[in-house]
Amino acid sequence: MATIEKILITGASGYLAQFIINRLYGSYKLTLTDIVEPDQVPADTTFIKADVTNAAEIEAACAEQDAVVHLVALVRGRSDKPASLFADVMVKGTWNVAEACVKQGVGKLVNISSISAYPPASSAKLPYEVGDDFQFGPGDIYYALAKYLGEQIGAAYHQAHGLDVIHVRPGVIAGDGQNPGPAAPDVVTDPWFVYVDPRDVAQCVARAIETETVKYGAYNAVAGRADSRFAWKQAKDDLGYSPEHNWPEIPDGDA
Repeated sequence: MATIEKILITGASGYLAQFIINRLYGSYKLTLTDIVEPDQVPADTTFIKADVTNAAEIEAACAEQDAVVHLVALVRGRSDKPASLFADVMVKGTWNVAEACVKQGVGKLVNISSISAYPPASSAKLPYEVGDDFQFGPGDIYYALAKYLGEQIGAAYHQAHGLDVIHVRPGVIAGDGQNPGPAAPDVVTDPWFVYVDPRDVAQCVARAIETETVKYGAYNAVAGRADSRFAWKQAKDDLGYSPEHNWPEIPDGDA
């Protein structure tokens, strides 16, 4: 694949996007897109207002890009949203992005998925490795299913069109206001830690962009702890991911 110089970031006004933009800024020519403009657009970047549910708009935004980092998702305040909205924004939106990549000759899609896309089955050994048994539950099913289907879209476009696709599955992202942050349970019986610092997610995205050997894959982006519920060392081995923000003040049981 040709050298990556230009990157489009969808969902550029979101919380996680700011960390990814900060990580990639200066190394790549960035184009940002969202339905609303970010509060701050760094110098030498371009903002394009576009809706991922509109195929023509996202196809135009992908013009002349070498890679796309796809971040659009229903995150905050999603609990009262209907299934149809998840289907439109997250499933149709991801499909439009993958199709736009193919039509515009974009070489790589880094899709921000989630550990929710593959909830570990009760029979799965922990920490959960990509490819182990999974089972959906009723909680947050719209979001989890939409993330799962987004990965399936990426797999299909890799197989059918040769698009390089890497799914980054962040854990619970610290600092986004949706959760109180990690605190050790009174009794620890299983690997339980599911959090990740957004700066480490941004690092994993950068590694996914940089790799020339991985053409398709899914990787957990979680804290680098012995008690992480989702395994992260495959991302280390394949991409060079090395989480730096691991809550050392919370014992992880690693002797």
